[in-house]
Amino acid sequence: MKVLTAAAMREADRRTIEELGLPGIVLMENAAMRTAEAVGSLLPAPEQVLIVAGPGNNGGDGLAAARLLEQAGYRVSLWTTVPPQGYRGDAAVNYEYLRHSNFVVKHILDYEALEKFRGDLERAALVVDAIFGTGLDRPVEGLPAGVIEAVNEGPAPVLAVDLPSGIEADSGKVLGVAVRAQWTVCLAFPKPGLLQHPGAGLAGEVAVGAINIPSFLVAQEQAAVATAERLCKLLPPRPPVAHKGSFGRVLVVAGSTGMGGAAVLASTAALRGGAGLVYLAAPASLCPALEAQLCEVIVVPLPECAPGIIGPEGAELLLEKAGGCDLLAAGPGLAPVQETAVLIKQLLRRTPLPVVLDAGALGALALLPEKERGPLLREAEQAVVLTPHPGEMAALCGLDAAEIQQDRPGIASRFAREWGCVLLLKGAGTICASPGGEVCFNPTGGPALATAGTGDLLTGLLASLIAQGMAPFEAAAAAAYLHGLAGDLLPPGRGFIAGDILERFPEAFQRLHEEAKRVSPRGPLHRSLRPARA
Repeated sequence: MKVLTAAAMREADRRTIEELGLPGIVLMENAAMRTAEAVGSLLPAPEQVLIVAGPGNNGGDGLAAARLLEQAGYRVSLWTTVPPQGYRGDAAVNYEYLRHSNFVVKHILDYEALEKFRGDLERAALVVDAIFGTGLDRPVEGLPAGVIEAVNEGPAPVLAVDLPSGIEADSGKVLGVAVRAQWTVCLAFPKPGLLQHPGAGLAGEVAVGAINIPSFLVAQEQAAVATAERLCKLLPPRPPVAHKGSFGRVLVVAGSTGMGGAAVLASTAALRGGAGLVYLAAPASLCPALEAQLCEVIVVPLPECAPGIIGPEGAELLLEKAGGCDLLAAGPGLAPVQETAVLIKQLLRRTPLPVVLDAGALGALALLPEKERGPLLREAEQAVVLTPHPGEMAALCGLDAAEIQQDRPGIASRFAREWGCVLLLKGAGTICASPGGEVCFNPTGGPALATAGTGDLLTGLLASLIAQGMAPFEAAAAAAYLHGLAGDLLPPGRGFIAGDILERFPEAFQRLHEEAKRVSPRGPLHRSLRPARA
């Protein structure tokens, strides 16, 4: 599903109106219908709905929704932050209709009115937030900030129209103060701010409501969000006549002294991801312990130049082994030292396989001179996928982790292009970027993933999907989605570890297929942005 910035959404609106001839008032009516449907899907049904409408088209959507909800039998209390006669265009049409219909519209134009608004909030069973939409580009202050604070302090849950008011549409940043919503009805296409924190955390459960802006108008947009429907079509088939050789052979290079567990998690995750055969190449001194833990993985000992450190002769053995495999994944538990950097350099230059680099391999890569790092990645014989968390990304690109977090999609896209690789930037709201500039937002995952070893699971799962035949960028999107979904399948709360997430991999694949067929509870014109939690 395409993801549109505020500017791209305005352009899609304009083209729908000017090129296709669909009036803006119809788009506003459709937005109001999607909002009313979302309210109608809530159980128990709210007896008293309070709608607060701001300026512009977002406020107009709220005005139109007030009319539809009253016609549907709800008791509606409508407040607006705009003075009488202050609306323009399509929003003014809806305001005038309400005025001529003797619909009571209450205005919040001063702090005395704000106190009356607070009193009304105490009686509401649901608040519909239509204060600010995608056009907000400055901090919310003064009376409008007071309105948002009153909504947040009130007892009723909030349904936001398009995005919670106060959230910057493109970044997810809070512009001064923002509404905390339990549900959001995003209109036409998701906005980046709903997929990045803190905006994602303030949006609650998000449904995307169709308003008749056709997808061909935004086909050129390079940002998208992973959906179960799309990923199900991309997953490699598993025919009944298949054998273990049909599903790919993965070579995992992992482990060092004290870090054997990372090697176990990554190689087991590759099997759980569907690979037919997995080879784990590790420092020789670790192999007896690894073999004792791994019944289904073939362990390959590598010579050491120091305890737990793979020596230079290891590259030749790995390249020989790679001849019978479909993908090489390196990094989980590897020591990020110069000897590992030499090994990774040799593998990137000479391996005939696609390569996934994570953890210690990324740390070792960062030890190489910057002028050497970029060409090494760009000139690799096969596709390279990097899977850094923000700290590892900072070491690779020379930026601060805080800078990276400020613009995760932009940073991921920039360096995927510069390095000619697929870049999977981990963290809350994982981002996948392709060498061609495509960006895919991942909607799954949460705090359950914030524990040691989960990155190793992602590496193994990603390696498995590529070995089975998926293109690297698509495999990265699918792996991030399934990995996050496995974490989401855990019950809420504390006490879970990476192994618990690994055990949910089979269930995550099953849930993916179920989600692809699931009808949104909001109705056929809505699509859920995130999978339903367990």
